[in-house]
Amino acid sequence: MRLPSRVDRKRATVREIDADASEPADGRTLLKQAEAEAVEAEARATEARARADELRQNAGRHPADDGSAPEDTTDPLPGLDASKSRPAIRWRRPKPASMVAVAAMLAGISLLAASGYLLWGHHLEQREQQRRAAFAAAASQAVVTLMSIDSAKAEDNVRQILDNSTGQFRDDFRSEADDFVKTAQQSKAATKASAQAVAVESMTPNSATVLVTAATTVSNSAGADQQPRNWRLSVDMVDDGQQMKLTKVEFVP
Repeated sequence: MRLPSRVDRKRATVREIDADASEPADGRTLLKQAEAEAVEAEARATEARARADELRQNAGRHPADDGSAPEDTTDPLPGLDASKSRPAIRWRRPKPASMVAVAAMLAGISLLAASGYLLWGHHLEQREQQRRAAFAAAASQAVVTLMSIDSAKAEDNVRQILDNSTGQFRDDFRSEADDFVKTAQQSKAATKASAQAVAVESMTPNSATVLVTAATTVSNSAGADQQPRNWRLSVDMVDDGQQMKLTKVEFVP
């Protein structure tokens, strides 16, 4: 059902005024004003209908009909400025001062590492030299004890030899200890030995082979001394954790 428009209502008012025969002069003036307003309202209504039709036509048109791409009006990040949502990443060349500082720091680290390596190597070398010296000293003392025999102290000499030896050598010497003591006592002589030179031929963490050059001098009960005699020996030493002991003896020509 179509509702009466404003223009229809104006026209009805005009007809009511025409039907009134006793209308005064100012009523006719009102009538003319009403007719003018009705015409103006009808013109506005026509213009409004034309504009509405144009809007309906534009709304029904496809966005791609005009050949232009549709504008993306969506906000990628709500609440943020689109110009700030994707900040540009720019590479900045380091300043010369920064590069020099980094280079100095790297050089310092390399120097410290090299110094630490040299110190550690020096420490290992010192430890090896100390062990080499310890094996050499122990071998020299073992040879001197082994070759220094006094007929008056033969039993003490044998005990010292057994205390400073181990392994197969100790077992073999102990089995012949009694005969050794009797021979020394019958000789009525004393032999004094001294180490002349010593060198470590090979070494492991707990053993070493040592070359020792020794000299012995024999004196008899009459007090006469023989000419010194030189000996060259190859001895094996073992570190048992408490003492370095003689484990093998070979005379080298």
